[in-house]
Amino acid sequence: MIGMSALLQGGPAMSVHDKNGRAIEIELLSVSGKTVRFRRADHAKEFTVVLDQFDTDSQAKITQEAATLPAPLPPLAADVVIGKRRKKDNSYYLVTQEITCVVKLHNNSNDIPLPKFNAKVIFIGRNQRQPDEYIVLSTQEFPVELKPNGDSTNTLEPFVTTYDSDNKGQGNVGGFQYTGYLLVFVNDKNEVIFNQTTDADIRKAIIANPSLLSTMAGYIKDTPLDEKMIVRGQKKHLPIITN
Repeated sequence: MIGMSALLQGGPAMSVHDKNGRAIEIELLSVSGKTVRFRRADHAKEFTVVLDQFDTDSQAKITQEAATLPAPLPPLAADVVIGKRRKKDNSYYLVTQEITCVVKLHNNSNDIPLPKFNAKVIFIGRNQRQPDEYIVLSTQEFPVELKPNGDSTNTLEPFVTTYDSDNKGQGNVGGFQYTGYLLVFVNDKNEVIFNQTTDADIRKAIIANPSLLSTMAGYIKDTPLDEKMIVRGQKKHLPIITN
């Protein structure tokens, strides 16, 4: 499991300078004592440093901005269990793949509740004839709200997709095989405040293009994507079989 961001709501992007005078654009996530946690505006990765790593003016700016941040959210454990059952069709190579998903959540805090958010899982499939083409196989949503140390188990609707398993054959007809998911929590401002994936391609695309995260959260079923998880032009493909 690859958790790509902490359950933290940050402030707006701000320009600060380190103690050597270098300018940095950051999104401030939290300040605890002399410890500052932030995301760089050009990167999805989070950083934690001591306050005195910034120059005097920036320290004052960060301290002032910290007072306006939303209330802290609890640490969360998310376990996404994916089931993949394959069934051969009449064709020797054509495979129907049924995908099931159970999302298990746990609030790791003893005293901070998780307020109500909208959780969404975006399921991605890869074209077996054109491996640089992807598609959204399914998107499913559910509300989430947890008491301190609370748990929830969310069983999503199964769906199926059909693809040609002979991906090296000359007569491969394509179709999309499930490759991975993106789990996001979205607040009432449509901001993504938590995300998780096990798929290296999805993770790579979001790290390279952090703004893609909120875009992917809005994808709907059958959205065609390229290898960077960006919407591509419509093309003819083997029909997606889902229910």
